[in-house]
Amino acid sequence: MAEAQKTWKSRLVLPGLLLGSLLVTILLAFSIPVTELKLNVTDKLFDLRGPISIEDSSIVIVSISQQADQEIPYKYPWPTSLHAKLVEHLNEAGAKAIGFDVIFDKRDNYDLANDSAFAEMISKHGNVVLGSNIQSTAQSRGQGSSSTSLTIVRPNRVLQSANKNRSGIVRAHYDTDGAIREYILNLEYNRQRMYSLGLELLKLHSDIDSTQIDEAEEYLDFGSYKIPKFRDHLMSINYFGPPGTFPRYSFETVIDDSSIDLASEDSTFQINSFSDPNFGLKHTDVFKDKIVLVGATMPELHDLHATPFAEQGTMPGVEMHANAIQTILSGNYIYHVSPWKNIALLIIAIAVMVFAIRRLSGFWGFVLYLLISLSVIGVAIWTFFEFNIVIDMIAMLTAVSVGYITTQSYQYIVQQREKRRIQELFSSYVSPAIVEEMVEEGKEPELGGDEVYMTAFFSDIQSFSTFSEQMPAKTLVKLINEYLSAMTNIIREHGGTLDKYIGDAIVAFFGAPVSREDHAYQACVVSQLMQYKLADLREQWRAEGEQWPEIVQHMRNRIGINTGVMVTGNMGSESRFNYTMMGDNVNLAARCESGAKQFGAYTMVTKNTKEEAEKYGDRCVFRYLDRIVVKGRTEPVDVYEVMGLRDKLDKQEFVCKEKFEMGIEAYKRKQWDQAIELFQASSELESFIPNDDSFIYTNPSLVYLDRCEVMKENPPPEDWNGVYVMK
Repeated sequence: MAEAQKTWKSRLVLPGLLLGSLLVTILLAFSIPVTELKLNVTDKLFDLRGPISIEDSSIVIVSISQQADQEIPYKYPWPTSLHAKLVEHLNEAGAKAIGFDVIFDKRDNYDLANDSAFAEMISKHGNVVLGSNIQSTAQSRGQGSSSTSLTIVRPNRVLQSANKNRSGIVRAHYDTDGAIREYILNLEYNRQRMYSLGLELLKLHSDIDSTQIDEAEEYLDFGSYKIPKFRDHLMSINYFGPPGTFPRYSFETVIDDSSIDLASEDSTFQINSFSDPNFGLKHTDVFKDKIVLVGATMPELHDLHATPFAEQGTMPGVEMHANAIQTILSGNYIYHVSPWKNIALLIIAIAVMVFAIRRLSGFWGFVLYLLISLSVIGVAIWTFFEFNIVIDMIAMLTAVSVGYITTQSYQYIVQQREKRRIQELFSSYVSPAIVEEMVEEGKEPELGGDEVYMTAFFSDIQSFSTFSEQMPAKTLVKLINEYLSAMTNIIREHGGTLDKYIGDAIVAFFGAPVSREDHAYQACVVSQLMQYKLADLREQWRAEGEQWPEIVQHMRNRIGINTGVMVTGNMGSESRFNYTMMGDNVNLAARCESGAKQFGAYTMVTKNTKEEAEKYGDRCVFRYLDRIVVKGRTEPVDVYEVMGLRDKLDKQEFVCKEKFEMGIEAYKRKQWDQAIELFQASSELESFIPNDDSFIYTNPSLVYLDRCEVMKENPPPEDWNGVYVMK
């Protein structure tokens, strides 16, 4: 009976291993981390395959680019009359269909007549498709429940009524990792089927009408095109290359004729890149019979997205439309193995591993596991390269791995049962090995650092030694504690990290240990909030009267800021260390703090900090100070003063800034008399001029007045480059 029971159990082992392995594989293969890994592996297939030639492509892109924004004498969004001219020129050049990856839902900011001009061109040529979008919005029903409603954003009524063509959806579909790999073919709104921008353009390009469109479960028949679905309303995009693969022409080059004056042109210098009879785009056939996509490529418009060519940068949304359309035109579709076929493949992979591993030794079982894993990878790459078929390689490898591990684990358990008695007998004779385990979560910090791009911040009280001389120790400590508390609170409230106090000095940084992109902007804003807070403290100390000596009522601090790559981490000795920063860029921030005194400025930042800050906001008002070489460095650096926050400055201070910067230009041109006159004017407008005659005071305007007087008497050499060496 015991033998029969043993036989019965052995017969259940194989099905049990198969079923258990399959369940574990499905749980793992469709979990979020593994799903994202699958997406990344698919992206690698595109990288390995490389770009596909689009030499005969019917698609051209007109980009709303940074270059166009600089050349066109209007602030974006530009007058729609320029889009009207674009449509007119593209039709003159023979374009077959024109699609705007732009939603003109608002009326023109400059003149409503511009919309009428745009509408007239749309109506006249009849080959324009405008963008629209269907958005999902969550609505609260009360008592913790909510519902989702759909809203549509269409072109404004003037443009919509003039266009005989339906608008095309420009909504993007994002995978869990934020990348775009599928293209929305159509969506339903109010029981009406709306097609994507790409499909609406294909209608015009290939003369497709609604009778030639038929939707099935796996395919969308669109005229002569049979488009395979990834699922529901989605199609996999076959990316033909990284950003810039499709021919691209900047917006201003297409509208440029004799009636347009771009920033680089004047009355004596005209290029007319579109209409010139010798080299103009109109005469080169670049748009003839083409589908022309118009869309944003400048980062400021936030239409850049991750794609399978992830390592080669983000791609503008208009290029994803181009890749989707090219996929359909070429018939070069991406196919995915269906879920049921995937499960069948998983079962086969697990069965092979379970049957084989049970009959092989540990070494040969591992060799077989490696061979099957490499075969899965090789087949997946081959089927993608040759047939554009995406096999779920990660799920297959997971199945192989789970089958191998499960079977080996079972074999190990069986073997260990026989060995356990002997091991227990000898355990009293064997000295246990001493192993130190590293705790992954909550482990003690260790020495080490990483390079991080962030912003260093130094602050110091002006002439603090004088405070120490004039105040008793207890009073001085009370003053410094009140000052440091107020300043530190501001730093922490804006995402800064306090490094240390060095007496009255504050050392901090922004952008670590928690990474944030706007670290330079926050550091500059904090510098001015600290200055305003110190002004409030001065008023408070004045009101408290004799408790504080007069010098406290004039307390000022200087701040230096620099942005760059620095080393951050736990530094010190094995017994004591701190999370801090170090590096040349840290030293430069410290030099800015101490060097601000030579300009009579109270907040001095480097050019790198200014440019980084301006990417994320315009609250801070900067003025150029000088190009200097600080102590300990040989390379010059441009430095700026943060004059204050824009909403806190008055008209006088903006006029001061204007006069000062005009003076700087004259100074660089060695026009000393003109510079002296301008600096004299700006010095009278400087914001901080003390009433106390005994207070030693200077400002950037006075510094340059003195410098100009000296240079007027002792002119610099002819090859003078304007660099000032700090002492």
